[in-house]
Amino acid sequence: MQAVVKINAKAGAAGTTVTKVPKPEPGPGEVRVRVQAAAICGSDRHIFHWDPSVRHMIHPPRVYGHEFCGEIDVVGPEPDRDDLQPGDYVSAEMHVTCGRCTPCRSGQAHVCERTQIIGFHHDGTFAEYVIVPARNVVRLPRDVVPLKIGAFLDALGNAVHTVQDHPLIDARVAVLGYGPIGAMAAAIADHQGAGHIYILDVSERAIEQAEQWRVGLGASGVTVLRTGGELTAEATRRILEETDGGVDLVLEMSGAEAAINQGLEIARGGGSLSMLGIPSSEGITIERFARHFVFKGLSMQAITGRRMFSTWEKMLALLADGLQVGSLVSHEYQGLEEFTDGMDAFDSHEALKVVFYPHGENGHA
Repeated sequence: MQAVVKINAKAGAAGTTVTKVPKPEPGPGEVRVRVQAAAICGSDRHIFHWDPSVRHMIHPPRVYGHEFCGEIDVVGPEPDRDDLQPGDYVSAEMHVTCGRCTPCRSGQAHVCERTQIIGFHHDGTFAEYVIVPARNVVRLPRDVVPLKIGAFLDALGNAVHTVQDHPLIDARVAVLGYGPIGAMAAAIADHQGAGHIYILDVSERAIEQAEQWRVGLGASGVTVLRTGGELTAEATRRILEETDGGVDLVLEMSGAEAAINQGLEIARGGGSLSMLGIPSSEGITIERFARHFVFKGLSMQAITGRRMFSTWEKMLALLADGLQVGSLVSHEYQGLEEFTDGMDAFDSHEALKVVFYPHGENGHA
């Protein structure tokens, strides 16, 4: 089969190739899925560029990719499930957990101490077929989840997890970082009735994309603000003034130290911060910690992955209810041959989501 393979410890196209590899065979408790659509994630970019943050997780050669949907091709022996059949339309939770550690045994498997990730520790979804544990498979409704959305449910699940514990009706929400997941979180907040959404980013291209979404939405309840450097103080002042003290919920998607500090400042007393962004360095400095966090009585929640499997159920319910995120896909490729072109579009922020159809013709052979 054809696949995108990280072939060595080199950055860029020198370390990644599209080539033929053996079709994998499912073992006990596994299924083989025919990949109909797969999307680029920010972590795939780290693999492509061989960034230090992922090197300890990847041992080339490795087929990468972990956002996908497809049809079950073969159900392996002893699947321990009787609801999976060849031809079923599915995706899967790609964090493979141990089931034995304290988080797993207390209903918090999304923070399993021994998590393995398909596309990192095991061969992934930038391929015509992928092997996944049967217990991780999520069956999808064809009339609710088209292929180009099914391709990035993993990322959409991150966005859903970021907001799912917070009341959003009439809430004032700030989204810090309008990358793919920030864009999804903004769409979810709007869909669930947020009173006003502030979108902040330092990138001119991201601001343009957020403005396009705001205009397309045709709603007055979204404000897009450029931040960073000398613009930060003005954006902060405006939000605090317009909200009479701060927003109810901050969704921090960037991991940037300045954004985290701005998020603490623009949250109202008693408000909440949901933290998905990962800083590029090991440590960050929190300014005025007592004033902006302790004395304001803020709640802060760290987000990793998706809750298994309540986030998936919430996500599918939102899509069935009409959540619109398909417009995030701007680049679609019939096959995997143009993987580097798709990565270039993602890298340059020209595209928020890039989707490949490994079998061509939008996933159909």
